[in-house]
Amino acid sequence: MRFARFLLSGVSISVLFVATVLAGTKSTAVLRLSEAVETGPNYEVFGAPMPDKTVGLSLSELIAQKQDYLGKEVRVYATITQVCQAKGCFFIAVQDDRWARITFRDYAFFVPTNTAKSRVLIEGVFSETKLSTAQAQHYQTDLGSSDNSADARSLQEYSIIASSVLIRKPI
Repeated sequence: MRFARFLLSGVSISVLFVATVLAGTKSTAVLRLSEAVETGPNYEVFGAPMPDKTVGLSLSELIAQKQDYLGKEVRVYATITQVCQAKGCFFIAVQDDRWARITFRDYAFFVPTNTAKSRVLIEGVFSETKLSTAQAQHYQTDLGSSDNSADARSLQEYSIIASSVLIRKPI
């Protein structure tokens, strides 16, 4: 009987220890809420199929010439730097010192949460938007940031509402 109690208390302590350790760690699981509509030897396409995979403008060129492209369908290449860790429902695309938030048309698809540092080709409508402080803070949280402060720079942003996203696999 004593041995049974000793064994039971040992198991309870072990479970509490493991639960405490795991509670302090972030999940490293990759969320993949949408499947690719097309897969090639070194890429995946999410959203609508992308029959034309020729490179378009660089993100830097797009932003530098923004007046020519605002409100229009564009094809842009860049690098993903951050992905929404909650669902993969947006990502930040960067080239040189320029960046844009990429969301998905009609919230119809997502990208895998482990695609940061991937090269990407985006088709969608380009815009310049002003976020509310609450929106900016929400986006920061979804990116996994504990800093919820939003300054004036984070409230004005470029965005592309993508209909199709081609993500190159690391070589």
